Amino acid sequence: MLIDGQLIAIDDAQYESARQQLGLPAGYMLVEATQLLMHQTGNGLVQIPLPPGYFVGAFESTTGHRQYGVVQLARL
Repeated sequence: MLIDGQLIAIDDAQYESARQQLGLPAGYMLVEATQLLMHQTGNGLVQIPLPPGYFVGAFESTTGHRQYGVVQLARL
């Protein structure tokens, strides 16, 4: 999986935990993540670093639908 542009291996339990934290059904997989929360204010882009262990995750269903949310990933 890509985390901030780097290929990082996470185990199945971490994938499952991340999905459950957002209440997503089993068909969603965590496909990428970042430790920067980005917010477009209208006056520019603000990048907010998240605390260690927290990530903005992109989850994708088998049909290509995406969901985003902040999750905690242990042991990274």
